[in-house]
Amino acid sequence: MAKKLGESILKYFVYGGITEEEYNANKDAIMQRNMETLPAASAVTSLMFAGLLLSSFFSNSIGKSQSYYVIMLILSVFVLIMSLTVVKMKPPIVIFMWYLLFLAFGLYGIFLNTLIRPELSATTICVFVVAGPLLIIDRPVRIIGFMMGLSALFVVCAVNAKTQYLAFADSVNLICCLLMGITIYITLNRVRLREIVQASQLRYERDTDRLTGLLNKAAAEEIIRRQLKSLPGKGALIVMDIDDFKTINDTYGHAYGDVILNITAGCIISVFGEIGTCSRFGGDEFVIYLPEISEPDLSAMLDSLKENLKSGIVLPSQDMHVNVSVGAAFSMRHGNNYRDLFQSADTALYAAKKAGKNRYMIY
Repeated sequence: MAKKLGESILKYFVYGGITEEEYNANKDAIMQRNMETLPAASAVTSLMFAGLLLSSFFSNSIGKSQSYYVIMLILSVFVLIMSLTVVKMKPPIVIFMWYLLFLAFGLYGIFLNTLIRPELSATTICVFVVAGPLLIIDRPVRIIGFMMGLSALFVVCAVNAKTQYLAFADSVNLICCLLMGITIYITLNRVRLREIVQASQLRYERDTDRLTGLLNKAAAEEIIRRQLKSLPGKGALIVMDIDDFKTINDTYGHAYGDVILNITAGCIISVFGEIGTCSRFGGDEFVIYLPEISEPDLSAMLDSLKENLKSGIVLPSQDMHVNVSVGAAFSMRHGNNYRDLFQSADTALYAAKKAGKNRYMIY
């Protein structure tokens, strides 16, 4: 019982109510969500502090806060610029940028309700600890720890700057808001993470060939076209199919043919999976795209694939063997148009078949 409770606490506070495997598998999607909301949040924060700074020149009540507004404006504008530039190139820093923005707004709330206007109730910081975390998708333990740290800083400042009664009242109110914010965040964060996991599962089902686990034709084409644009002139497209696959099906049955397809897909993944986009286009046809590869390295990998297939597939009849014919084309020679590159690789494939099968040819 105690172990189960501990696992549940770990699941909710560390991984937001999903499993560790689900969280790690969807890190990129979580970062993408945070990248989408950061520019808007930092822009609104920048406009708010810019407005406060401008107002401080015309209002005596907030005029003494100019230095705080300048600091907060600089921080929020910095986060805005980073969210539009560096974060797009280095997504992992998006969480750091979010917490920097939270720090700017949190410190403003603390200083406003203690050092700047000690006679005011702690409305700003109370609202922030409830609403602020809802803007980000993160591990609850991290955001909760951050908000607890800001709350502790507020209590220290309040005790030193406010009357005893107001400091006590504000501290109690802040703790209540903090607890309410934690509850709301954990609940909403779990819902959003479950949505990300479910969307990922739907994408996987949509983009994956059910028999082999490789990408299907539509998904592979989309990825290859995108890679051809981002890395022009550096990739190679490979088209292959299993020699005499119809004969294998007719001789041993379609169930056995499916096993052959699965083993072939496994061999493809073992050779190309770490660097390439691997897909099954249908039937016994497979397509692989390698974003960056030299001709000697490609030849070595294709030789390795042939060896893996030879050792990995043994047919009952010694008179029959599983071989593949392969055609390849390099984008630096044949352009970065997917259609032309595929046609070149497909032409090389048929040339390999015409030359006797069980071989590869480069267009």
